[in-house]
Amino acid sequence: MTATCFRMKGTTLTSIVLEVIDFDPDVFTSQLESKVASAPQFFTRSSLIIHLMKPLSATEFELLIALCRRLQLQPMAVKGEVGALKAVINDLGLADVSQSKFSDSEVNAPKGEPAKKDTADSEKQNSNSKVNYQAPEPEPTPVAAALKPAKVIMRPVRSGQQVYAEGSDLVVTASVSEGAELLADGNIHVYGTLRGRALAGVKGNSSARVFCQSLDAELVSIAGQFIMHDTVKGECWKKPAQIYLEEDTLRIEALV
Repeated sequence: MTATCFRMKGTTLTSIVLEVIDFDPDVFTSQLESKVASAPQFFTRSSLIIHLMKPLSATEFELLIALCRRLQLQPMAVKGEVGALKAVINDLGLADVSQSKFSDSEVNAPKGEPAKKDTADSEKQNSNSKVNYQAPEPEPTPVAAALKPAKVIMRPVRSGQQVYAEGSDLVVTASVSEGAELLADGNIHVYGTLRGRALAGVKGNSSARVFCQSLDAELVSIAGQFIMHDTVKGECWKKPAQIYLEEDTLRIEALV
């Protein structure tokens, strides 16, 4: 009897969506270098989905992919205005996911300020390339589903590990290391130091919250809106805190 050589399974993952609004190689490179340098631990070697907001020539597209790879981003798929690029996309070892749906939450908020949604006017005025954060599959829904009993992790979450509480809250009774990632459809509770990434309400539950005994996170997200380490390093840094979403802005408050 022949032994089974492989299995195929679905997975929950996070990726970055890069919306290419206008491609001027020099300007694009400068802006992307600045974005990667602002949070190298977050962006470096991250998987990337390229969203073309307008058509590019084959030469422009190949240059775009080469620039991303030079900055240690890892393009894996393309969506949007792919037009006549299908053969080039295939030759570059990428997937065409133009028919797929992704939830894009912008992460180019000003340094040190909560992330906010852009207005229509500011979108028209902004010619910068935008880097968007991709919430985990499946597609977010506007109304939170009924949650199951909390998923409880009673050991430290190490760098490189990912823990996902599907349909429930996530409770970690130990610390979370830098480079680790917590995801939950509901709330996230960390009864130790939170140094990694915490993404609550990943299916669109805007009432979800993140609680921790010591806040030192690389990234905190609620329903796709998120803040990075520079914003986290405020008055609640390395103190008990909660993070929640209020009018599309993330708030950080001390736990007393």
